[in-house]
Amino acid sequence: MIWTDSQQQRLLQERAILAHYFPTLTWYNPSIRGSTCVQGIIATNAGGRYAIRIMLSASYPAECPQMIVVAPAVLHDFFGNPLTTASSAMHTWDAVDGCTKICHYNPRYWVPTNTIYLVALKGRIWLEAYEAHRRTGRPLDDFLPHMAA
Repeated sequence: MIWTDSQQQRLLQERAILAHYFPTLTWYNPSIRGSTCVQGIIATNAGGRYAIRIMLSASYPAECPQMIVVAPAVLHDFFGNPLTTASSAMHTWDAVDGCTKICHYNPRYWVPTNTIYLVALKGRIWLEAYEAHRRTGRPLDDFLPHMAA
C-alpha cells in the first residue's frame, strides 16, 4: 500500500525540513505506507552519538510516530538498569524490538500539524536530558517536565 496524495505531499515537505535541520537523518521506504521511518545519528552537546529511528504508521500525520534509540540499542540509567520499561520519571515507553523507546509526545495530545522535525528535535532534547541524568542520577523528569505537548 502506498501513501495517499495528501500524505505524499506532507512527507515531501517533511523531508525538505529535515534535510535542512537534521541532515544526518535519512528516510527509509518513503513510498511504503506504514513501513516508513527516519533514521540517523544525533550528536549531543557533550559529544554523545546516538542512532534514532522515527517510525511512521500508515495513518501519519493523524497518529503520533514512535521513536526509539537503535544504537546503543538499550540505554541504561545512572544505576546501570536498562531503560526498557515505561517510566514517567524517565520519559520512556516499553521497549520496541529491544530498543529504548523515547516518550517525546503523549499520543493523546498529538495533533496532525505536528511535524517529524519536532519529533526529532524533542528526541535531541531527550538525549541531552538523558546525558544529564547519566552525570547526576536525577530523573529525566527533572530536566523535561511533563507538559500537554
